[in-house]
Amino acid sequence: MTKIKKEHSFQRVRLMKQAAAIRQNNGMNRHDALVTAHRIGALIRQMHHGNVRFRYTKQDGSVRHAIGTLTGYEHCFHQPYIPRPENTFIVYYDIEAKGWRTFHAENFLDIDVEDEPEKTRTE
Repeated sequence: MTKIKKEHSFQRVRLMKQAAAIRQNNGMNRHDALVTAHRIGALIRQMHHGNVRFRYTKQDGSVRHAIGTLTGYEHCFHQPYIPRPENTFIVYYDIEAKGWRTFHAENFLDIDVEDEPEKTRTE
């Protein structure tokens, strides 16, 4: 098995384990849990590279708009951020609140996409 295939297989197993944990904690169906696990993976990858705007539902039911990053995680905790698939808490540094926060993976809504400026058409 090539190195690329091994890495892909490892990532797939990790995704399946995280989806199973999300499903177990929330009672979500398999498809929705897999989609959520995949979207969480994308969020974490983006936060490793910089600030990301995203939304999630808080414990009280309100929607939280956050700007988070993971760029300083290793400096603060002296180890890289590698989430365990069985852990459904997502860790991030909240830029606005200036502190580390967590939320449940199953409460993740989406990554906010900045409105693109309207393109002017020239005729």
